[in-house]
Amino acid sequence: MPSPKLRADQHLLVIVAACSAVDPVGAAELATATGIAAKNCGLVPVFAMNTGLLTKGHRRATYLPSDKGRYVARAFARGEAEGLEALRTKWKGQWFARTVRERCRYGPVSREGLVAKLLVAARAERERIKQAHVLLDLMVAVGLVTVEESGELHWFEGACHTDIPSTDTPPPDTPPTATQSTDAPDEGAPPAGGHEEPGLWEEPSEPAGGGPSDSGQADGLCREDAPEPPQAEVPRPRAEAPGGQASRGTGPEEDLLSLLLPPVLLADLTRLTPTEVLELHSHLRAVTALTAKLRGHRIA
Repeated sequence: MPSPKLRADQHLLVIVAACSAVDPVGAAELATATGIAAKNCGLVPVFAMNTGLLTKGHRRATYLPSDKGRYVARAFARGEAEGLEALRTKWKGQWFARTVRERCRYGPVSREGLVAKLLVAARAERERIKQAHVLLDLMVAVGLVTVEESGELHWFEGACHTDIPSTDTPPPDTPPTATQSTDAPDEGAPPAGGHEEPGLWEEPSEPAGGGPSDSGQADGLCREDAPEPPQAEVPRPRAEAPGGQASRGTGPEEDLLSLLLPPVLLADLTRLTPTEVLELHSHLRAVTALTAKLRGHRIA
């Protein structure tokens, strides 16, 4: 991470000067080019070298621009906007850029949240929090991170939902058709070629002869002939004899199988007292345990 002894704009100034050098440069040469103290200029090249912009020179404590650094220097020579764009391009794959992009995947994040995420990604102790702040400031100065109106920070490309696959894309096992291509037109736009394909960009017309189309028949079936869904009935308790006693005599109540087969409805339980409900529960558990034992595997 960059040194906390320099501001982000000073870091950027020294980095551009080092990338623009023709001969190997050290702290003294960078101080002459930028006007920043030599002891502070000597703290910048290590970070620039770790990000791929500089390489070591043949003399001690000297540095030369790499291919990436020369690319950035040529862009800054054409203008600051092009230079910042080139620097963003070369830094987008760095660990700190990937960390911020992943953290801002679903929206803006507070500064404290991004600083904490950078410290975790760098496996750094809390004592290096100032360096994380400077790194975040440098990313803002370069344009990798934008500041929202709320004060929160966001990845410069905005919401990163572009990485999430669209639900409109066909599944992988769908065979390509004549209307599908890798460079598909925008939604709602007609295909290239000056004509529209029938059935794709316009409503289907009725077949020749004036007869109804298949889709019309299907619509008519759905609107007129489709049966209405049955209405759910509220379960009611079984009939009771006068006085709340179950009817007796020759009927299904005297047959054990007829008693066990129909399900016991919740409304039926309203006829039982709390003591009877607990007793029924105990009996059902016992019947379940015994039935499971009888239906289980035989022991040889």
